[in-house]
Amino acid sequence: MAGYDVVVVGAGPAGIGAAVSAARLGRKTLLVEKYGYPGGVGTWACCTLFFLFGAEGRQLVGGLAEEVIRRMDARGAASFMINDGCQMPEYRPIGDRPLLGKVTTKTEDLRVTYHDIISESGVEKLFYSHFHGVVRDGRRLTGVVLDCLEGPVMIPAKVVIDATGDAHVVHRAGGHTEQAPVDQTMHKSIFFIAGGVAAHDPAVNCRRYEALFAANKTPDMVWQHLGFSYQLDPGLVQLCFGYANGDGCNSADMTRMDHELRKRNFEIIDFMRREMSGYQNSFISQAAQQVSVRSGRHIRGVAKITVEQLRDGGMPEQPLIYITRRFGSHSGEQKKGFAPEQRGAWAGFSAIPYGALVPDEFDNVLACGRCISVDDAAMDTIRMMTTCMAMGQAAGTAASIAVDDRLPVMTKVPFAKLRQSLVAQSCICCEE
Repeated sequence: MAGYDVVVVGAGPAGIGAAVSAARLGRKTLLVEKYGYPGGVGTWACCTLFFLFGAEGRQLVGGLAEEVIRRMDARGAASFMINDGCQMPEYRPIGDRPLLGKVTTKTEDLRVTYHDIISESGVEKLFYSHFHGVVRDGRRLTGVVLDCLEGPVMIPAKVVIDATGDAHVVHRAGGHTEQAPVDQTMHKSIFFIAGGVAAHDPAVNCRRYEALFAANKTPDMVWQHLGFSYQLDPGLVQLCFGYANGDGCNSADMTRMDHELRKRNFEIIDFMRREMSGYQNSFISQAAQQVSVRSGRHIRGVAKITVEQLRDGGMPEQPLIYITRRFGSHSGEQKKGFAPEQRGAWAGFSAIPYGALVPDEFDNVLACGRCISVDDAAMDTIRMMTTCMAMGQAAGTAASIAVDDRLPVMTKVPFAKLRQSLVAQSCICCEE
């Protein structure tokens, strides 16, 4: 196949952001995805909520992520949530209000909206294609190898962007990666949508669930609180409180967890029909297509987001994207609490540094999304779809600058020029 300026592997929010930005800046760009559609957890995981557009009354993410939500709103497929307590949508247009809270969306509309934006931006899509490996020449990757439906292909690239979520590109290229032990990372899930749910008072159900949990009368391996989110279509509620523990970068472990979680979901829907108001005639309408992994493998970057950085409150060098200073959730033992022992919450903001997107072992590779260089304990600050898409825009823009200016290494991208280009794309960047 013909070569590309930029090849992005993985069409989740980060990969979409990277590919769209690179293509809009004039680079010949290819976006690779194993599924037949883009969107990542927002389109295959029954995860319809966009978190952390804003915090403390301040919008933190704009750019392409905001463009997506505005277009979804115009389709009648997006809504703010009323509050964090009962996970209820407003059921009215967002309009021109700033994006400060959580936004819920409709999955099929999101798939089409992503497809449209990617195509309109001039990105070439190659979906139904599994990433297999790379062609490496010293500190450079000269191409990626894909297993397509018609057979294996090698695609030459000037810059490769790893948006796989688990640093599969860097890992298979032999680069430095890090991964926390299973007992020190967040648990795994398969969310599902319950259909046939009748009107009820969610607060009553929440109180009853907590009482049943305390009395050990809930299914095994569930959250200590009732995890749910009402959908925009009537009678549908996302249920998300079953979990499993395992290695998200191990095929055998993922297979085991998939079986375990799907069986548990039937236990959960039986429990809901038996114990919760409004669920007497409910059923599993759809479920995530694979186990959802909140944190897996990370690159080792030239900079790293650390727990100490968040605790101390200082800004790193070359700060790009605002993040909150709160972390710690989805512990592997919910009987001990939803948050793990290592957690923190402080006012104010920190930032993702550009260096956290740059693997330390390669000259023409970038990473974006949840596989960037970060302490596993601090993953809550960077893993949400909004933040991942903002990272993707930064990676795609940096790749474009590197190609345009014929820069030999990604660390040579002028930070001021990168920031200026992101601001021109309506991204919200850290103040200089």
